[in-house]
Amino acid sequence: MLYSRPMIDDIIPLDRTLQLRAARMPCKTFIKFEGKKFTFRDIDRMADIFASFLLAKGVKRGDRVAIFCHTCPQYVAAYFGIIRAGAVVLPLNTLLAHEEIDFILSDAGAAICFYGADCGAVVGKLEVLGKYSLVAMGDAERFDGPAPPDPGNKPDDISTILYTSGTTGRPKGALLTHRNIISNALACAAVIHISRKDRFVVFLPLFHSFTYTVCIIIPILRGCMISLLPSVRPFTRVIKSLILDRITLFVAIPTVYKILADKDLPWFLKVLLRLRLCISGAAPLPVRVIHDFEEAFKVPLLEGYGLTEASPVVSLNPPEKGANRPGTVGLPLPGLEVRVVDDAGQSLSAGAPGELLVRGPNVMQGYLNKPEETAQAIRKGWLYTGDVAAIDTEGYIKIIDRKKDMIIIDGLNVYPYEVEEVLYRHPDVKDCAMIGVLIDDAKEMGVMYVAPKDGRKPGAKELRDYLSAHVAHYKVPRRFLVLDELPRNPTGKIMKKELRKQYAEKEQAHRD
Repeated sequence: MLYSRPMIDDIIPLDRTLQLRAARMPCKTFIKFEGKKFTFRDIDRMADIFASFLLAKGVKRGDRVAIFCHTCPQYVAAYFGIIRAGAVVLPLNTLLAHEEIDFILSDAGAAICFYGADCGAVVGKLEVLGKYSLVAMGDAERFDGPAPPDPGNKPDDISTILYTSGTTGRPKGALLTHRNIISNALACAAVIHISRKDRFVVFLPLFHSFTYTVCIIIPILRGCMISLLPSVRPFTRVIKSLILDRITLFVAIPTVYKILADKDLPWFLKVLLRLRLCISGAAPLPVRVIHDFEEAFKVPLLEGYGLTEASPVVSLNPPEKGANRPGTVGLPLPGLEVRVVDDAGQSLSAGAPGELLVRGPNVMQGYLNKPEETAQAIRKGWLYTGDVAAIDTEGYIKIIDRKKDMIIIDGLNVYPYEVEEVLYRHPDVKDCAMIGVLIDDAKEMGVMYVAPKDGRKPGAKELRDYLSAHVAHYKVPRRFLVLDELPRNPTGKIMKKELRKQYAEKEQAHRD
C-alpha cells in the first residue's frame, strides 16, 4: 500500500535563500548568541567574506570544504559561504577522534577544512599528518576581499555531503542537493505552520542534519529568530533562553524531554514559557514521556522520523488537535511517498510490518564514490531505510525495529562495527561484539562482549581507555563483559540476538 501527500512551494538554491531573506528583512535579528545579536544581513555579509576567502584560496566549483567547529554564528555563515563559493559543504561531527576525521577528509577529498578554536586538540593531530589545508574560522572571518560573484548554483547541484556510517565498512558520504534540503525544510515548515513570528532555541549540534534542516534552514525560509546556544549544558541557560527570548518552537532529542518531564520545575516558570510546539527527533520517543511532558507543560510534543539520506525528515505528527498520535512517528511529509515491503520487495498491506521505503525530492543522490552501496540503498527511486515499520490505514507510520545493528545514544548514531573494528586491534582481544540495550524506556547504552586471547585478561578500564583514544567518547560502550567464546551460528557469524538475550536474562536475575 502506498501513502503520499502533495508537494508545496518552488525550490531555489540554498545560497539564494539567505540572500533573499537578507534583502527582505535586513535588520531583523536572525541569531542571538552569547549576548550578541546578528541580523540576516550580518550573517549574509559574513557568508560573503567566507566565500571570498575560499575563492582567493583557489577553491573551485564542486570542491569539498569541511567545517569542524562547535555551534556559533560563524558556523552558519561559513556553511552558506562555502556554497556561495560554488563549493560543497562537508560538516564534521565535533565528537569524532582525529582518526575518524582523517578518514572523512581523505575520503571526501576536502580542499580546505575550517576549524574552531575549541577543536584545537584534534586539529593539532591532523596538522601532524600534513595532509590538509586547515584554516581557523577567525582567520577566514577577518579576510578583506571583493564580493563573490554569483556561483550559478542549480537546485539539483550537490550542496552538502553528510557522512553516515553503515553496519559494515567505513562511513559513507550521503550526497544531498539544494533541492533535497530545501524541499524537506519547506515541507516541515508547512506541516507545523511556521511563520516569521516563531522563535527557535537551538542547542543541538549543527553538524546534525536534523538540527540544520529544521533549526537553521526553516528559520531562514520563514524569517524566524533563533537563540543559538553553545550546548545543552548548563540546562539553566536553556530555560533562561526559553523565557527571555520568548521561544515558541522547541526542538530536541528524547533525552531532553525525559529530563524535562521528570524535572519538577516551579509552576511560575511553566507559566512564563510561551512555547506553542515541541518537536522530537533523532531517536525513538517513548509514549510515556510524551504524556508526562504534555501533562506537565500543556504544550503539544510531536514525534517525527528521519534519516540522513532523506535530508533528514520523513514524517511528523501533525500539530492539529486530535491529529497527534503518540506511539507513531506521524504522517509522511508533503511530497513524500512511503510504503513497507517484505524481504522480496513486495508491498505489504496496512498494519503489516516490513522495511520502510521512502521516495521524494528529499532523497539523497547516493553515496560518494560508492556505486554498489548506492544501488543497494536506492532502487527504482525508492530509498530503503533499513528500518522495520508498519503503516496504518490513515497513513500513520509506526517504527517497530531496526534491521541494522545501529545503536542510538543521546540522539547520535553509533554503529557497532566501527567500534568493534577498533577493538579488534587490541592485542588481548580475540573476538568482540557490541550490542545496544535499554537502560530505561528513553535511553540506550552500548555493551561490549569480549572474548580474550588465551591467557589474556584485559580489564574494562584498559579496554575503555583503548577505545577512547581512537573513537568518539559517545561511541565507547558503557559496559564490558567477558566470555570465553562468543556465540556463533553455523556460518561463523556472531549471534548478537543471543547476546541480547543473555544480557536481559542476567539483568532480570540481578533484579530478582
